[in-house]
Amino acid sequence: MSVYQTEKEKHLQMVYKNNVVVAMDGSRMIVVHSKRSIKPLLPFEISEEVLKQWKQRDNRIAVTETSYKELFASAIHQADHKLEYIHDFNDIEFSEH
Repeated sequence: MSVYQTEKEKHLQMVYKNNVVVAMDGSRMIVVHSKRSIKPLLPFEISEEVLKQWKQRDNRIAVTETSYKELFASAIHQADHKLEYIHDFNDIEFSEH
């Protein structure tokens, strides 16, 4: 099995096991998977405080070791694609299910 395939399997398992997956981009924290959030659209950036609050409410949050840039195609990283930054946990809208 190739390294790429092994990493892909690892991330799929992470998505299935967790409600939220966060990838790092330097010091930036980017939510790349969330089972219950409906706004803002994925991916979006969060502050450290938002991550702390989220962890208090949900114990199934994982931070991937693979960087955000490695997870997504370069087309997403174009300069005209700016991620929404969430600094207040209440700005995230969740579904009830």
